[in-house]
Amino acid sequence: MVKTLEGKGFKGQRTEKELENFLLYNSSLRTTEPVEFVVDGADNWLQFHYQLSGDTNTLIVEKEMIVPITSNSFAILYQKKGCCKIRFPKDCVYESFGFRVDPKYFVDSFLKDFKELVSIQQAINNDSLFFLDKKYASLDSKTREIIQEILNHPYQGSLGDVYVKHKLVELIFHSIPVLRENAEKLLQEKPAKREHIEDAKAFIAANLDQKLSLKVIAQHAGLNEYTLKREFKKEYGQSVIDFFIDLRLKRAFEDIQNTNKKITAIAYEAGYSSAGNFSNAFFKRYGFRPSELRK
Repeated sequence: MVKTLEGKGFKGQRTEKELENFLLYNSSLRTTEPVEFVVDGADNWLQFHYQLSGDTNTLIVEKEMIVPITSNSFAILYQKKGCCKIRFPKDCVYESFGFRVDPKYFVDSFLKDFKELVSIQQAINNDSLFFLDKKYASLDSKTREIIQEILNHPYQGSLGDVYVKHKLVELIFHSIPVLRENAEKLLQEKPAKREHIEDAKAFIAANLDQKLSLKVIAQHAGLNEYTLKREFKKEYGQSVIDFFIDLRLKRAFEDIQNTNKKITAIAYEAGYSSAGNFSNAFFKRYGFRPSELRK
């Protein structure tokens, strides 16, 4: 099935093919202004995403986690039932190839062969999100070769389906050792720095009621401010301060929805000196006012 993708600021197409346990896709897109797509999921799914060109940000809606994905890389994403959003920047030339695979089929068919994927299995078993960072997953020549063989094979009908499924399995078995090797190299090169960044993230989450500055967070993490800003953005796809604000707004959202606190009190707890400023920030983040959530 071929879908035409066209609207304000973008034009392209997407080809999809359903096989047993797999949904295969190939997408291309050009943008003339920033564009956001909503991807709905009726069921939980595990996705192998090969981004051939274009830099994008994927927003995991439920966890409000922004995942940057760059060209010449691939990612493994386990998404719970629901939806996510893909954000394309202006003047983006985008192409992707990938497939969604039924999580149970993947667990039963592959995880017994790849013990290093225990983290994916835990995510599937616990029904929680999973994302394998792009830094572990640059495309190599063999991966590209397999992708081209899938996209350009000469077979038709059931024979074509068998060929494509065989190649998808080959792609999985090739990809995982490559991911493991890249991850091991990265961990050997920068183990301490990653620990510091994760420590900074945990410190922020545990101190939402405090007036945290970049200097205070950097001192706690044992890094200078420049390194913290650069590495945090690289690791999590947003700035330290934006992450802090997002967590406070998320807590405010939950308080408005689940408590009887006054909105002015919630605004103050979120670090805003006025309800107006809080309302504007809330609207920018969620697309509606705090008062609308209480109606």
